[in-house]
Amino acid sequence: MAANLLTSFGTAGSISPLAGSIRDLYAVYLEIAKQDHACRIAALYGKQLPPAGHTPFRPLPFEHFEARYKAVLDVPAGDEIFRKQLARQARVYGVEAASESNRRAA
Repeated sequence: MAANLLTSFGTAGSISPLAGSIRDLYAVYLEIAKQDHACRIAALYGKQLPPAGHTPFRPLPFEHFEARYKAVLDVPAGDEIFRKQLARQARVYGVEAASESNRRAA
């Protein structure tokens, strides 16, 4: 699972940036996007099915995600900020590292 790219969280609640290639980061983004969409649907409709015509799940295509990532590289510390923000969102939505799950199960 792509979420295994999460690095360990530092002390005092600080979050370490995600490691990996742009493809790896995109895979984590997709998991976050799925969770976010499900959360929004649940908040709007509870256990009911969304009405006909409700906006379907439409994550960013890889090309758009890549363009956003490349744009932050022009900002000082942009890469680290981007990766930390993705790590924070992963934590909020419960996208965990496979290695962390394995450690808990052991």
